[in-house]
Amino acid sequence: MFRKYIPNSILRQVLFLLISLLMVILVIYHLSAFIPGFLGAFCLYVLLIHPLRWMIFKWRMKRLLAVVLLMFTSIIIIAAPLYLLISMLTDKVAIALESKDKIQQDIQTAVEQVSNSLGVDILHEINFSDITSVGIKIIQEVLNTSINSLVQLGVAYLILYFMLMNYRKMENWFYDNIPLKTENLIILNKDLRDLVISNAVGVPVVAVLQAFVAYLGYLMFGLEGAFGWFVLTIFAAMIPVLGASLVYIPAGIYMLAKGDTTNAYLLLAYSFIIVGLADNLFRLWTQKVMADVHPLITIFGVILGINVFGFIGIIFGPILLSLVIWMFRIYKLEFSSEAQTKTETHSENL
Repeated sequence: MFRKYIPNSILRQVLFLLISLLMVILVIYHLSAFIPGFLGAFCLYVLLIHPLRWMIFKWRMKRLLAVVLLMFTSIIIIAAPLYLLISMLTDKVAIALESKDKIQQDIQTAVEQVSNSLGVDILHEINFSDITSVGIKIIQEVLNTSINSLVQLGVAYLILYFMLMNYRKMENWFYDNIPLKTENLIILNKDLRDLVISNAVGVPVVAVLQAFVAYLGYLMFGLEGAFGWFVLTIFAAMIPVLGASLVYIPAGIYMLAKGDTTNAYLLLAYSFIIVGLADNLFRLWTQKVMADVHPLITIFGVILGINVFGFIGIIFGPILLSLVIWMFRIYKLEFSSEAQTKTETHSENL
């Protein structure tokens, strides 16, 4: 009776892979704080690599100069709004902490006005001091995550610099070492680019357009500090389901507390109808010109992203979740017998 033994070469390979996997897990665990920065660098690389090639080969520009110009431009586009949000939130937190009692009284006044208008006693059992405290804590948390996002952006740009300066070597290494067929590597390249553009560009563009529509309403109905509310609406509009309502509902309550009842109701009506309709129209438009991401992927991706990466997870979460789903597709293309049969049949027809 013959006994079958596992060849030593296979045992060595398994042992080597296990050791490599343990080392990778160890490295990722201790550098997990920089994962958002790495993902940010990857997204920026996908967005900037084509303009970089254009500047180098079409404009005959030095690589270092092209990289510096692209990074500087992207910093202005990305970091400037984030810095504006942080400075505004810092002022809001300081004012809120100093005027906590007044804010509480304003909220109570607004609720009483709504109750009198509707003839219904609402929120009579709610502790208004708790509402104020929770609101201030939320603002402080957003401020902390926004500051953390600036730190992660710094890490992202450090990594991005080396990625852009050595993009040929990096891409060659990627194509040589990723164990995928050539046709699947082409699919990978295209899908990743569409995915990043859809989330990293499409989501902020929709948010800005929707916030601008809301901003017009803030101006029309005389909301005090309209531009500040506009900036907050941009960031709130990136959050699925609730979105911009996280800002324009408090804005309406704020106007009620100030005694501007008519304009407050008009602003709320405008926001629910016009801003809500604009959101749907802008999302339909982006789905036509960019990759169509399913709404459930966006919703659960944002939840995942915020838990893992903080505020910037609004962008990275859907990308990460889409990549997980995409891996199953690539697995089927690589190893499914049905997919292999289709590939062989297609090759014979050619």
